[in-house]
Amino acid sequence: MTASRRVARTQSQLRIVVVISTLFWGAAVLLAVLAAELLLGNWTRGRLAEGWDWNVALATAVLAGCLVLWRARFVLSRRRVALWMEEHVPSLQYALITASDPLVTVDTTILDGAIDRSNIDIVLRPAVLTPVIYAGVALSVMAGAFAAAHTLGSGRATLIAHETSSPVGTNAPMPNRLRALTVRVTAPAYAGGNVQTLSDPSAVTALVGSRIAVSGSGRNEGVIAKLDNRNVNAVMRDRDWQVAFVMPAAATTISLTDRSYDRVLAIIPIADQPPTVVMTQPTRDTVWRNVPSGTITFIARATDDIGLADGHLEYTVTTGSGEIFKSRTGAIGRTRFNGAKAADLSVSLALPQLALTEGAILSVRAVVSDNNTLAGPSASTSDTRTFRVARADEYDSLAVEAAPPPPMERSLLTERMLIISAESLSTKRAMVAAREYVGSSGRLGADQADLRKKVYGILYEQDEAGAQNGIEGDDQELDPQLVLNRDLKEAYDAMWDAERSLNVGEIPVALPFMSRAARALDRARLADRLYLRGRPPRLVVNVEKVRLSGKEKGNSNVVVAQRARADTASARLDRSLQSALAIARSNPAHFVNSLIRLRAEAALVNTIFATALGDAVDAFRAGADMTPALVRANRALLGAPRAGNAAIPWSGPWGGIR
Repeated sequence: MTASRRVARTQSQLRIVVVISTLFWGAAVLLAVLAAELLLGNWTRGRLAEGWDWNVALATAVLAGCLVLWRARFVLSRRRVALWMEEHVPSLQYALITASDPLVTVDTTILDGAIDRSNIDIVLRPAVLTPVIYAGVALSVMAGAFAAAHTLGSGRATLIAHETSSPVGTNAPMPNRLRALTVRVTAPAYAGGNVQTLSDPSAVTALVGSRIAVSGSGRNEGVIAKLDNRNVNAVMRDRDWQVAFVMPAAATTISLTDRSYDRVLAIIPIADQPPTVVMTQPTRDTVWRNVPSGTITFIARATDDIGLADGHLEYTVTTGSGEIFKSRTGAIGRTRFNGAKAADLSVSLALPQLALTEGAILSVRAVVSDNNTLAGPSASTSDTRTFRVARADEYDSLAVEAAPPPPMERSLLTERMLIISAESLSTKRAMVAAREYVGSSGRLGADQADLRKKVYGILYEQDEAGAQNGIEGDDQELDPQLVLNRDLKEAYDAMWDAERSLNVGEIPVALPFMSRAARALDRARLADRLYLRGRPPRLVVNVEKVRLSGKEKGNSNVVVAQRARADTASARLDRSLQSALAIARSNPAHFVNSLIRLRAEAALVNTIFATALGDAVDAFRAGADMTPALVRANRALLGAPRAGNAAIPWSGPWGGIR
């Protein structure tokens, strides 16, 4: 065989060896990276096709293969291969490279004979196969390491060791499958669909409508889950059991049972709050002496906890008086907020196009909605800005200070707006789904309730802020002489009946009551009035006497000052806490489960108490002292201890002030 053919044959063998070595080394590096990720806890429970773990491993393997190819790039050159052969057989003394050089034109018979006598194949065969052997050994070692890491990562190592160490023919107990739980929380799509993974938590807090998946190691047979009082099936997911459910609207607990083992998790929902909108410009209602011209700029500030969808300006123009009036409603300046949590709605309203006349009333409010697709969208409205064009016959020789429309006229206008909205919704009954229809009717009922509280404040001479805050007395027990206006009393009662019907979606039943209330308000508005010069005097109130904190006949009212306010919710939570503390030493596991259930019960009643209980549970599971957290929980219910006067050993309401 000539030297050129010998070099060509060796070059072909080296090329095959390089390709095989590249594949082996790439696979070995891939398995090594995956094994390291499994041991570091970044493995996504065996799902090899998702997550950054698989991508990083592939990228590292490709880089390793490229490194092997770069180091073996000499196989592309026949002259380099001949030099490699000369390095492994020094006895040739460059005879091989000289005989295989195509530029050499002399007779190479003597050189070929010397090459044949050197037994070059015996020396080169191990050198050619050595890279493949090394790559195969590395691949075998990494395959074993990956198998061991996968066994440990999936939780099978404990079961395998348990099965191999158990005597043949005995039924050894299975380990607790409720340890090391993993909770996967997926937010609703309208909130971004973010995924959060919790490692062995004691409570799960998430937005209402989120997907909750609780999983643990082992098979699902025998694992029982109850969400409140409802059974939830445990299924297999990637060699682990899993319990999936949707975050409910009310706080509750999920109880997990595995034979004699049990576990309780507090499920605390976060409600999607409706958006808020505040009219920042203009700042108050206005009475115009003449028919205006030009434009008015309205600016409203809207906020939401998740994200805003859109908003617009809604206006109503009412002309006429008494039973003869016309009203028209429109919407302008619709704006998309694209999920922003805070935004400004700025709209300019051209007054000439409204064709306002004397006595006309313009009412404007901002309406915004959020992106809630599960229970909404939720819509909110700002406070209404009212603009009235005064009639010429309203002015006389008296000097009257300009003032916004009185509450009576604003209430009448709002009631007319509610009637128009209810009639419009009633005409769309056949085109709207039943759930949406009842929800829209309920929102009208809420607006009717707000208006009824305002009328109550006018009826019994309460301030408007108190009426808006829901401070409403029992008018059935009040002295009839306190009712200053019988027409307002009739409107108030009619609004009660209309509100009940609107809350259940019975708009045709509510409309007669709403019309009755509007007529009563109109009669009250047209009552005789006396306009005084300047502002009325401020009412002086003895606040200390009203609050029972002043002195009567020289003695302070100590009994009232030291009387505690009744709080049935705190008393109930305190009894539950004391019952749990009674079993703290005898049954610690049941004690912790009782604290978790109590935390879910108090989530919406006393958040400070619920947070302190959560800290106590976390401290118990971490092996730390839970006493400080329980002390904070107890003080959240009963308040901090009060220090007395050491000079007075006994004191009470009977003793007075010393």
